[in-house]
Amino acid sequence: MSTQATLIAVKVDEPLLAQELLLAFARLAKHDWIDIEDAAVVAKDSDGKIRLRQTRDVMPGQGAASGGWVGALVGIIGGPLGVLAGGALGAAAGGLFAKLRDVGIDDDHMKEMGERLDRDSAALFILLNDYDVTAVAMELRRFEGEIFSSTAGDAITQRFRDELAYTV
Repeated sequence: MSTQATLIAVKVDEPLLAQELLLAFARLAKHDWIDIEDAAVVAKDSDGKIRLRQTRDVMPGQGAASGGWVGALVGIIGGPLGVLAGGALGAAAGGLFAKLRDVGIDDDHMKEMGERLDRDSAALFILLNDYDVTAVAMELRRFEGEIFSSTAGDAITQRFRDELAYTV
């Protein structure tokens, strides 16, 4: 097993294949062959618009909504003004928390890489804390795609490329 966090981005012909690849990695995680820190599917539609679907980040709006409810509940103690003030402060704190909590794969990096995708294609970005190289390689063999980006060593990255290019 590798122990250094590794980013692997696999480019595929369509967004559905990126979702299927993510499910395949989830299955590997279920069997403890990999440890996923973060994952996202970046897709470029037919109009050239980039869509980023993350699996773990709390969006600022979600954080603000949660924080607003918590703040309002805490503010009930202070009466009507306490509810308003507590809700506003809680929403601001929740939104800030979500922004600060955005860990894992850098969103700007993924969007920048997404610009390099062909229209109607996608890439799975997956950050692995720990992984069995052979298990990942064998799973990649089932898919057609290419390594778009990798922080794995040269030999491992080449093995992953070879498995993606494997044909029966």
